[in-house]
This record gives sequence, C-alpha cells and structure tokens, in this order.
Amino acid sequence: MSRPEKKDERQEHQRILVVDDEQVILDLLRRVLSREGYRVATAVHSDEALGLVSTECFDLAIADIGLHRVDGRDLMRRIREASPQTALVAMTGYPADEVISFAQDNTQGYLEKPFALEELLAVVRRALEQRVSCAPEAKATPSS
Repeated sequence: MSRPEKKDERQEHQRILVVDDEQVILDLLRRVLSREGYRVATAVHSDEALGLVSTECFDLAIADIGLHRVDGRDLMRRIREASPQTALVAMTGYPADEVISFAQDNTQGYLEKPFALEELLAVVRRALEQRVSCAPEAKATPSS
C-alpha cells in the first residue's frame, strides 16, 4: 500500500478564493483544494468576491473570466488593485485570443475548462510560488 503524499506545511496557511458563477465548479474546486490542505473561500458573484478581498488576505484568487454578470477580466483587475499581493489564476471555457492574451499578461496562471485536477493543482502551486504569503510566519524578515 502506498503512503499518501505529505502536504507542504505552508498550504495549511494559504488562503485561496475561487470565483465562478457555476456552483458545481465552486464545490469541486473547494473540495479538491481543501483536501490538499488549502483554506478555501468561494464566491458566485464579483461583488461577493470583492467584499471578501477587502476584508481577508488571500494568497491566490482563481476566477472565471467568463462570469455572466460582470467581465471576469474587470474583476481580476479590481482584485489586483485591492490586493496586489494576491496571485491570480484565470479560468475560462471560451479561450478566445483576447482572453488568453489577458491571462498571459495579467495573471500567474491560466486554466482552460474542462481541465484535469492534476493541471489545476500544478497551476495553483506555480502561482503560489510566485508570490509572498499572507501567512503570519511569512512576514518575518527573510534571511540572506
């Protein structure tokens, strides 16, 4: 019997916000990311997401660019303005050239729906490696 992979201890302190207007996607991503040790919050609407970003520190925000009520690109820009330390991952089911270009220029990762869960986890890990954590122990002065 194989041993379960040990999770990175930092994951327990890393907060991820997932924004999508499809509840089934929110539930799936919450379950998968929580199982990996991340603390996950979800939002169905951009106003809800921006409210969470204004009151909590997130290490990563994963947002659907194709939200129905608002342009997801605008949401991601607003998250960046409100929380510059938050890494961004864009996801979409409609990979038009301008969407891909936006993701490449403005985010740390990009997911095209449907995506494999292994791809999701790889993109999340890479995006989190590119930013400074919100975790209290990460605010200590780095050693040279």
